[in-house]
Amino acid sequence: EVSEYISIITMHPVSGEESRRIERLGSMQGLIATNPDCLGCSLTVEAGEGKSICYMERWLTRQALDRHVRSSLYSRVLEAMELSQVLPKVEFFEAREVGGLDFLEQVRVYSLSVPSDNKTAV
Repeated sequence: EVSEYISIITMHPVSGEESRRIERLGSMQGLIATNPDCLGCSLTVEAGEGKSICYMERWLTRQALDRHVRSSLYSRVLEAMELSQVLPKVEFFEAREVGGLDFLEQVRVYSLSVPSDNKTAV
């Protein structure tokens, strides 16, 4: 069974601090990418007033995620969270079934094979 461990943190930086928070979190991407247990790290920014920053990490094992959260490097994430205007949304997931294009193809092919009267709108 394939699992991966995902951390998603959404924060709303204080006005005027957005670029510093983005730079600080962005600097982590290259540093943790060298860790063989890190499957990826991404940073997205919502445009507009009251923009939010979403910082996501993907880890191969729970032990690797735990070690990272206890590391001094993770203090950059904690610092960014502390400077959020509102309480940040912090989520940790264990994904037991991870799909990619194969999942997409399976769902799309299945939806084409089901008669239209059995389909439900989403």
